[in-house]
Amino acid sequence: MLLNIITLTLEPVDPLQFSLAELRSHFAGKLSEYMDQHRNETAGFIHRYPVVQCKLVNNTLMVLGISQGAALLEQLSRDLTEIPAGKNTCTIRSRDRAIRQEVFGTSGAIHAYEFLTPWLALNQQNAKKFYELKGKTERDTFIRKILEGSLATLAKSLDYKTPVPITCRAKIKFRIDWIERESVMVFLGKFQTNLAIPDYFGIGQSASQGFGTLKRIPDIPVAGDEVNSG
Repeated sequence: MLLNIITLTLEPVDPLQFSLAELRSHFAGKLSEYMDQHRNETAGFIHRYPVVQCKLVNNTLMVLGISQGAALLEQLSRDLTEIPAGKNTCTIRSRDRAIRQEVFGTSGAIHAYEFLTPWLALNQQNAKKFYELKGKTERDTFIRKILEGSLATLAKSLDYKTPVPITCRAKIKFRIDWIERESVMVFLGKFQTNLAIPDYFGIGQSASQGFGTLKRIPDIPVAGDEVNSG
């Protein structure tokens, strides 16, 4: 399937006062307004996957628009040079010249990706199971299945019916991060899969908050399934 996508890069006018949460809130309000104005055109609205994603990737503030979110961002960036974000303002530094279409789905090809931001792979129940696994092989297999499940959930949330099972091989490491004053296990690394995914899509928990952001890398071998501590 083909998805409409557009990407903006922004720069806060006052970085010390900038709030990513307020920027997300701003776009959520604009998206709601857009949906109300184009109700007849948005009957197939993708509501299970965040269609506007604000994230910090390698110190770059990025906004990704997907489907109706792409139409909204194209409209806003065409008419504005700045985006209000609560008490702050962001300058639009760059934008795609037009909405582009990218392929999402399975095929005979294998694609390699890396996590640009930490992947929140485990809920509380799965985190306990992961800790209880004794051997490396068991942990590798467990995380690979979680990853395949996350990719299947992504496909389902985009209303894509996979003609073949989604498979992957992974070389991933885990570490403990502090997120909102809580100790959380996160994962980083690379994987290969038969699912084509556009750059900067997020998977897993809190994808709308910028976690689990992916980018395609040259198709290099991923030597088996590995999960290592960071």
